[in-house]
Amino acid sequence: MKKIIYFILLLLSFSLFAQPPGGGSSRNGGRQNQNQQNQENRKPKQFKASEAAGVFYYDIDEVLKKIKIKDDKKQYSIRKALKEYNFKVKEISFLNSEKFSELDIAMKSIPKSRDNDSRMEMRKRVEELIRPIRKEIHQNEIELNKVFESLLSPKQKKKWLKYQKKKKQSLKPKKPENRNNQNSRQNSRRGGQQRRQ
Repeated sequence: MKKIIYFILLLLSFSLFAQPPGGGSSRNGGRQNQNQQNQENRKPKQFKASEAAGVFYYDIDEVLKKIKIKDDKKQYSIRKALKEYNFKVKEISFLNSEKFSELDIAMKSIPKSRDNDSRMEMRKRVEELIRPIRKEIHQNEIELNKVFESLLSPKQKKKWLKYQKKKKQSLKPKKPENRNNQNSRQNSRRGGQQRRQ
């Protein structure tokens, strides 16, 4: 009899801990968590001059896994090409590290309250300084893609280019969502829920 009571108590405690936050109303609790995640995703990415210049390095094992290279000779050639690319980009990054630091500090120092014209002027100056670095990195990328062109099948090439594009897009700062659009979307959702009730 005692075992049955313990078992029931155990089941009850599991069911209490399994409830989502917000007292079990999963609709509201889930919505709060989702809103919190959306707010975190909407936060504008902090400016990094090195990322703006296109500085990033390929994870060689991840690339081989993504484009599914089985052949040992091809794997060796691809590893070699990626190591070479990463080395060249590290070299570019090292040679420009002082410039990147100065640009990061300059961008952080612009107060948000400052007028748009001066902010745009600063961004233009940053772009002018970064453009030649970005061009140099892009040139290395073209060379890497030429090597891959001769090694990969059309299907693998497609996977590689898709992976490369995604990797580059991850560096771009996300534009914060317009608050007016956000509020109107939330209001329309609320209106729909009230009608359902």
